[in-house]
Amino acid sequence: MQLENIALVADIVQAVAVVATLIFVGLQVRYSTRIARMTAAQNSAQLLAQNLGRVTDSPDLAELLTDTQRPLEDFSAAQRLRLSNFVATGFRHLEVLHAHRRYDIFEEELWQGAAGRLRRMLDNPRIRDWWEDNKDVYAASFRDHVAKEIEVICAAEAIEQSQS
Repeated sequence: MQLENIALVADIVQAVAVVATLIFVGLQVRYSTRIARMTAAQNSAQLLAQNLGRVTDSPDLAELLTDTQRPLEDFSAAQRLRLSNFVATGFRHLEVLHAHRRYDIFEEELWQGAAGRLRRMLDNPRIRDWWEDNKDVYAASFRDHVAKEIEVICAAEAIEQSQS
């Protein structure tokens, strides 16, 4: 009888140890997820700052982005390349954030800010033209998202023009 009691106590201790281990693993997963989200947000902010810093460091790039009336052909090949590289970097950054959001790594609140930045980029007809020429190098889900944003922007522009 004594041996049976010891075995029963050992089984109870084992069960408690298993439950404690599962709780610990669950807390570790939760902590790791939180760290991954924070890292994604921090990396996003750094990438954005680096890319936007290029505009302030290069008046030439700022001119390319803001002078939408002047045809691209009027700019040098180097200027067009600089503009293309800047826009590609911005879209690639947003594509990564879009994927992070889909996999629940990037929080919705932060994605809303990124989505607003995407809409502001797409407000520029020159950037929309660039997108049409280069969208095939981006993930299908991101292309679909951008296409919906462009539809909304073009519909708003059409309404605005009809009211003018």
